[in-house]
Amino acid sequence: MKYKNDDLIVSLDIGSKKIVVVISEIDESNNINILGVGQAESKGGIRSGVVVNIESIVNAVNQAIEDAEIQAGREVNGVFVGISGTNIESINSKGVVAISGPDKEIKENDIARVIEAARAVAIPMDREMLHIIPQGFIVDHQRNVKYPIGMVGTRLECQIHILTIPITTIQNIVKCLNRTGIEIYDIVLQNLACARAVLEDDEKEIGVLMIDIGAETSKVCVYYQGAPYYNYIYPLGGYLITNDIAAGLKVPLATAENLKLSYGVSHFEYVKKDEKFQVPAVGGRKPFMTARENMVHIIRPRVEEMFHLIREDLIEQGVIDKIDGGIVITGGTALLPGISEVCQDVFNLQARVGIPKKLYGLSDDINTCMYAVSNGLIRWGYDKLKQDIPVMSKNVKDDREKGFLNILKKFFDELF
Repeated sequence: MKYKNDDLIVSLDIGSKKIVVVISEIDESNNINILGVGQAESKGGIRSGVVVNIESIVNAVNQAIEDAEIQAGREVNGVFVGISGTNIESINSKGVVAISGPDKEIKENDIARVIEAARAVAIPMDREMLHIIPQGFIVDHQRNVKYPIGMVGTRLECQIHILTIPITTIQNIVKCLNRTGIEIYDIVLQNLACARAVLEDDEKEIGVLMIDIGAETSKVCVYYQGAPYYNYIYPLGGYLITNDIAAGLKVPLATAENLKLSYGVSHFEYVKKDEKFQVPAVGGRKPFMTARENMVHIIRPRVEEMFHLIREDLIEQGVIDKIDGGIVITGGTALLPGISEVCQDVFNLQARVGIPKKLYGLSDDINTCMYAVSNGLIRWGYDKLKQDIPVMSKNVKDDREKGFLNILKKFFDELF
């Protein structure tokens, strides 16, 4: 299936706090221009990245699409969907085959066979493979081969990164989109979309950890030698910080969220001496002034705890030694002043805030940490459109299986 609008790329980021739709087009210079951005609150339809209320999500998606269409003056037919969920699993698997043919030259069918061998891993019946990403090849004893077609050898090995997700998670997303009448062009794990927006190629090669801290989840992606190596989603998000502020300052959650956005800070270096802010009135209590450094006392312990939990998991998974290139923090919580310094203290590695690579057009929102996933989804769709890779129909699983080998060569060009 081809795109109905060959010049439009539309992303749909389904988050726990909000649904974001971005409409973009490819201009005459082959650049991406943003035409419209629409968003709507998820209103409890998503919990930890998983759909729990289809009606709420359908309404939010329709509202976000309508707002984006009004701004863009264009109609949305299909979208690239970013999904999350604390139930994803990542696997690194290896396949080995003998190279066929009398000349021992590696051909596309050899690549197909070795990847089929690598993906022949046992996964539970209630899960399916969302992404299958080649990490690299070994031809005889020659390692770190990125694209072996045309080489000569007798033994071909391939390491791949497999991401699995419960079938019901995919089915519920598809059901939501079917009810809106919008087609699904691809379903992309938000970890990978976000990494596409904020990571640099040299970081991916050396080894880098990306942490995208959203409202209810923290998405982690480790790249090593240019390819994904580990992915996970933790039930840790900015809501924990909001809860701590509400408890510490004795204010409602809505007030705590506003105070976090206005005065939140996680490191003392970012607080001026004698700096204060006003805590609004609650009930019969009068508003009062408090030192801004109190925000650090409230926020920093929670941020440290989140980073410690992630670090301990990476140690347990044996991937902590793969991130010599440092850490990139993004997502809405990355806007907290001082968060990269706290991260450095916990991991003892260089850390930076990941600002998405700039896109042009109507809105600058897409170029901020809060919209890193949307930014990455647009880039993901751009690569598919530019390389003429077929998009998916509503039968997502069947299309993924049928199209995998057909797009393999172009996928390698994109990845490496």
